[in-house]
Amino acid sequence: MSIITAVNLNNRIQAMDVMRGVAVLGILLMNIPGFSTHEFFLFWHDALKGEATANGIIFKTSMILFDGKMRGLFTLLFGAGLMLFIENKNDNSLQVADLYFKRMTWLLFFGLVDAYVLLWGGDVLYEYAMCGIFAFAFRTMKPRNLLFMSLLILSVTIYVSGSPFLDRKDTYLEYKAAEKLLNENKVISEEQRTAYDGFKETLGGFLPFSKNHIHNVTESIYEREIKMKSDYSNLFLKNAEELVPYHTQEFFMAMWESFATILLGMALFKFGFFQGRIHVNVYRGLVFIGIPIGIILCGMSALNMVYTQSELIHALETRIFSINHVGGVGRIVLTVSYASAILLLCRVNWLKSFLALFANVGRMALTNYIMQTILCSLYFFGFGLNHYGEYDTKGLLLFVVCIWIIQITYSTIYLRFFKMGPLEWLWKRLTYGKGFND
Repeated sequence: MSIITAVNLNNRIQAMDVMRGVAVLGILLMNIPGFSTHEFFLFWHDALKGEATANGIIFKTSMILFDGKMRGLFTLLFGAGLMLFIENKNDNSLQVADLYFKRMTWLLFFGLVDAYVLLWGGDVLYEYAMCGIFAFAFRTMKPRNLLFMSLLILSVTIYVSGSPFLDRKDTYLEYKAAEKLLNENKVISEEQRTAYDGFKETLGGFLPFSKNHIHNVTESIYEREIKMKSDYSNLFLKNAEELVPYHTQEFFMAMWESFATILLGMALFKFGFFQGRIHVNVYRGLVFIGIPIGIILCGMSALNMVYTQSELIHALETRIFSINHVGGVGRIVLTVSYASAILLLCRVNWLKSFLALFANVGRMALTNYIMQTILCSLYFFGFGLNHYGEYDTKGLLLFVVCIWIIQITYSTIYLRFFKMGPLEWLWKRLTYGKGFND
């Protein structure tokens, strides 16, 4: 049997590298709050001020255009990369399976290091590796069947994401019935009392906040600040305590959207989407029709977020579905449409030099992803420069742009001297052993 080696640089798909670079840079924009501040200050900023501010506009714009879409793009590419890895081997032997599972095992290891040692609770590498292990069984499936399965799973996950709203809607109806009886000085049952008290507590989570909610939020903010500003050993222990449940029993409830998106990436690769083999009008349709539709759906979701008690009651009385249902569909549409836009841009000759900068970042995606964790933890956490909680949305955007410039510059310079990033080299060395062509 011939020796199977790593994918040659000449066999790389440039557009996929550009896409991967855009995705890994975009992911930082959505990950930065997890390193730097409590989400309460971002979500409730304008509602508490009672007016639209620059911080609020930046936050909502990023929610509409980037939240879930950059990670979705990264996940699509991971699925496509799995197929590229397998198909470039031109072999269906046990040796290919051995290399594939080695690759996933080492990616899982990198994910655990990123999550536990480097302290990034939002790490995706562990999830990708686990989903990649299961996805191997679907590698020979016909693309249309892969597409159907991925869309079916995505439909279920999007529906489930809106179930809290639908449950709350049912509770509200029970609350109204109980309230009517109480106003008539009638006795209500224990179940009705539970529903009544439960919805009153829910209402307290919206403006004007109840005293109990204010206490809980204040305590949550304080505990998170103490955690993030503590030394490495304390932060390590608290972080691990939070992560272990997700990496064990909770994982199999939370993995399905990523798994479905990986299958979608595999299907699109088999259709020739990433290789530019689909008719150009399909790409154009996704760009000029898909992007506006996606933005409208995600805009409807973001702009219809509920902040006050009256808004909540109005939503429960008038809406028959959750904004998560609308936003979930928009997220998938935008993700694929963004991929189409990048593929079309890669065909424009005068943009090639500019897009090569993002391709360099994409060729070093693993290195740059881990680098983001290191830079952010050293800057924001207590064992580093301890800037946690000091930045508003505008300041965080500026910080992200600075990291983008650093990573684009570093990747461009590094790849002038080496064929691949340091972690990419290590990953391939661990997968193929000493014999791979580096």
